[in-house]
Amino acid sequence: MAPVIGVTATLKQDLDSVAERPLGSYVRADLDYVAGVAQAGGVPLVLPPIPGVAEEMARGVDGLLLSGGSDLDPAYYGEEALPELGVTIPERDALEMALLEHALKRGIPVFGICRGLQVINVALGGTLYQDLPTQLGGGSIAHRQQTPKWQWTHEVETEGGSNVAEIMGARSLRVNSYHHQGVKDLADGLVVSAHASDGVVEAVESSNLSECWLVGVQWHAEAMRDAESAEHRNLFAAHVAAAERHATRRRAAA
Repeated sequence: MAPVIGVTATLKQDLDSVAERPLGSYVRADLDYVAGVAQAGGVPLVLPPIPGVAEEMARGVDGLLLSGGSDLDPAYYGEEALPELGVTIPERDALEMALLEHALKRGIPVFGICRGLQVINVALGGTLYQDLPTQLGGGSIAHRQQTPKWQWTHEVETEGGSNVAEIMGARSLRVNSYHHQGVKDLADGLVVSAHASDGVVEAVESSNLSECWLVGVQWHAEAMRDAESAEHRNLFAAHVAAAERHATRRRAAA
């Protein structure tokens, strides 16, 4: 059986930037996340931000994909909001933090994209830059591009010997960039596996892969899965393969 990959969804305010009652749940980026999972041989299952059901959701999936989207409430890492903080979605924050906790307890492989990387870092005890341009100063490169999402805008360097470097099959990668936040203090249990030329963390992974498969990338790999970007498809393939191994172990133990 193909592994089931839970893909976290968001709410309507995430695009509208308005403080109104949510009108519905959806996955951003024209379903590129679920398409990436399906392309890699997994069965995508969209997980809406419904309170109180994280443990049940975790029981029903073999892998967890934390998708991109709104800013994470800085209260989760002990800070007050800066003026540059973007839209936050409390329902989504609560679900994803709880989902990640249950996934890690169960050894479920986790793949985080953009916001997903940030959620992983904060959930494990790290902190974020709430706004890279103002907090890192003028020396940083542009991390929020205004070009099509499939187009690359800067390069990242992977760390030799890292899981991400092995998955991608390259030390230097061309990536897109749609974020204004990033890793500040790295959480215990994580290692940096890629960074941009200005030092911004671009990928993290578990320091103990034998315990749990855990990878987060800051770029939007789901939008760069075309024929010229096979290395970005490799991330989805590696996640689905890890989920399949987890599902096989779980069935054997049942």
